[in-house]
Amino acid sequence: MKILVLNAGSSSLKFAVYGPGLTLLVKGQVSGIGSKPRLEVEGQAVREVPDVTTPTEALLVAAEWLSDQGHEPALFDGIGHRIVHGGTRYVAPVAVDDAIQHDLEQLRALAPLHLPFGMGVLREMRRVAPEVPNIACFDTAFHATQPELETRLPIPRDYFDRGYRRYGFHGLNYQHVVEALPRLTGQPLPRRLLAAHLGSGASMCAILDGRSVATTMGFSTADGLVMGTRTGSIDPGVLVALMRDDHLSLDQLEDLLYRRSGLLGLSGISPDMRVLLASDRPEAREAVDYYCYSAARHAASLVPAQGGLDAIVFTGGVGENAAPVRAKILAHLSWLKVPASHVHIVPADEERTIARNVTSLLG
Repeated sequence: MKILVLNAGSSSLKFAVYGPGLTLLVKGQVSGIGSKPRLEVEGQAVREVPDVTTPTEALLVAAEWLSDQGHEPALFDGIGHRIVHGGTRYVAPVAVDDAIQHDLEQLRALAPLHLPFGMGVLREMRRVAPEVPNIACFDTAFHATQPELETRLPIPRDYFDRGYRRYGFHGLNYQHVVEALPRLTGQPLPRRLLAAHLGSGASMCAILDGRSVATTMGFSTADGLVMGTRTGSIDPGVLVALMRDDHLSLDQLEDLLYRRSGLLGLSGISPDMRVLLASDRPEAREAVDYYCYSAARHAASLVPAQGGLDAIVFTGGVGENAAPVRAKILAHLSWLKVPASHVHIVPADEERTIARNVTSLLG
């Protein structure tokens, strides 16, 4: 079985090709979409690809390159897509037909800054290779096992029935952590596991017996931990005051919450943890300290959901590579007395999880 995986974001389209036994054959991305687009393939020189302004246009570039390498889209056994939101209905990978595609398009309001990218690539791929099964794999699905109490928001009950609830995200990578950690350690999965996905987007998840029971992201991807440019949890009264005092429109408020806050807002320097760790400016140090302390507070808040803690996993770009950040977070959590041997690093690999899901669904 030969699988193509597509992972579309606002500024990049990641792709990977897997052969029999989930052997990785090709991995790359079209990055810098809308600014300085370039094709990056592991083991090859970077090539600029001008005039790429959307992930859908990036798909055409990637498909042409793959075809030149003997990986024509129409010849795949299945094509897997990362779709950020599946709502309450789609809690497992699904082969997409016209009716399901229409359903997923209706979820756009739940993730207006993320869902359109994945859906645009899915729609185009179904047009380019209509005979190949296109499988949607959902970032929210892993969290469908959470108890209802964890999914509710403290607003009038009728809003819950309209979809205003906690969903959780980064589920594909948390699924990968659950599957990969026993292979890395040679031991069974710890019963009470805290997983920290730390990247430009960041969240944590309490995993009990391999199932999500609580997570820091809720209705949106702006909740929970401080992120590169997103606020994380913030007093809603601040937002009301800003709208009143600064006369912010909804678009301006959204821009503030998603693109101008987080590490970028705290430091005034950069959203990139590598830049901040290398800087000797006090604003950079303060932003890093805030990030780590905030992460530790959120980590501690997840412990009651699983009745204790047996192990911690760090994953994602920051979680895997920023040792000072891991150390600061763990120092704040030293009272939990988790041995160093029970702290693990699992490299993120959403693409392999998607490929595994596609293989399983297609049998």
